[in-house]
Amino acid sequence: MGVAGAGVAVVLLLLFVGGRERYEPLFSNLDVEDQAAIVNYLKESNIPYRVDPSFNAILVPRDVVYETRLSLVGEGLPRGGAVGFELFDKMKMGMTDFQQKVGYLRALEGELTRTIQSIRGVQSCKVNIVIPEQKLFLEEQFPATASVLLSLKPGFEMGPEQVKAIVHLVSHSVEGLSPDNVVVVDSKGAILSDMLDESYFVLRNETVTSVQREMERQQELELERKARQMLERIFGPGKAVVRVRVFLNFDRRRTSTREFVPGPSGRGVPRSDQSLEETYTGPGIPPGGAPGTTTNIPGYVITPQTAGPSSYERTETTTNYEITTREQEVVYTPGGVEKITASVLVDGQLEQQMLNSLRQAVAAAIGINEERGDELYVASMPFSAMEVPAVALAPSRRWLWIILAVLLALLICGGVIFFLRKKRKEEKPETAPAREEEGIPSLEELLKRPELLKEKGELAVLEQQLREYASKKPEEIAAIIKNWLLEDQY
Repeated sequence: MGVAGAGVAVVLLLLFVGGRERYEPLFSNLDVEDQAAIVNYLKESNIPYRVDPSFNAILVPRDVVYETRLSLVGEGLPRGGAVGFELFDKMKMGMTDFQQKVGYLRALEGELTRTIQSIRGVQSCKVNIVIPEQKLFLEEQFPATASVLLSLKPGFEMGPEQVKAIVHLVSHSVEGLSPDNVVVVDSKGAILSDMLDESYFVLRNETVTSVQREMERQQELELERKARQMLERIFGPGKAVVRVRVFLNFDRRRTSTREFVPGPSGRGVPRSDQSLEETYTGPGIPPGGAPGTTTNIPGYVITPQTAGPSSYERTETTTNYEITTREQEVVYTPGGVEKITASVLVDGQLEQQMLNSLRQAVAAAIGINEERGDELYVASMPFSAMEVPAVALAPSRRWLWIILAVLLALLICGGVIFFLRKKRKEEKPETAPAREEEGIPSLEELLKRPELLKEKGELAVLEQQLREYASKKPEEIAAIIKNWLLEDQY
């Protein structure tokens, strides 16, 4: 009985498991907005679903997972929590410039978010772009900036090449945005864009990378700023032009030197001494001489020496000195200044003595070293009359025409209103009730029956209709007036 009961239980369990419908993930790692949109679509399509909160996933039956996925993609889901340029598919009449600007930024941020999320290893992304308002003068214009927040997949690490690709992708998608003003941060709070500093000294294909040239450019701008500020304090703003070219050495060099240093006496430190002493005392050398090569040479005459007492002494001392050496190893880090060339032009005609003083001051300010091969040129000549750049003048002229057009429109409207009020006072009182009884036709009636303008009075009818239309839809009236002004400019 026990075996039979166990068999029945196993059969029932298999039937229960086999009868259950299997669910598979439709999409995972979804944002809250995408989850809500997908759930609404599944409810409308009567497709059963389950929500897995641990993976932010939505599961559907296995037999409809691929068909449902294709249908959702056709509906533009999931959006990845971002709205792209489809935001402009439903534009409203009478949108202000501020609304259009905000909508464009939202769409641009959404498109960049979708693009970055398609990069391998990126789970989610958030892009923020700041585009400052256009200023009247170029000096007051602030640069555009952008920030990218990345949420990486578990176990994935973003490399310098991918960070550099994201920085250039964002900077080349926004007008006026420099790669230096793009910051990439991960979900842990680490600034990924800082790792680009490690690739400053990387040579590729035996050419200097753009990052190295950017380092030179930053140093050039700093030196130009120092020299220009000093000269403008003397001659005034716009009276001096400074141009600097900096050449940096990005080679890693190691130099070893060995130097022999004498001691205090000039001979070094004594290490060992060796002495040799010879002494000879006797009656003299025999006439034949001492045995050896000299006496064996034919024809060699030996000078006889007289007999008598003789003595011979020889002393030799050898001292060995220890040589003192000095070894030095120098490692040159990349990024050192190799050469600086600068040119300074000053407005006016200055004497040579003044130019020499300026040359010394500028050379000290920017660190000119003639032994290194640096060059500095200082000259004075009359500058042409300063002209305001056309880019800066264009906005001021545009606003001037807009202001004049608005003032002119206000004057015309005021004159028309004054004329109409004066004309109403001169009309007979009896005509007023009749006009009120007849009523003012609507714009639709005027478009269908233009002859009503002559019957009711053209100015009165148009004025009344414009007033009613402006009170109901002021934004559209403002947009129409703005379009008129733009048409007048072009």
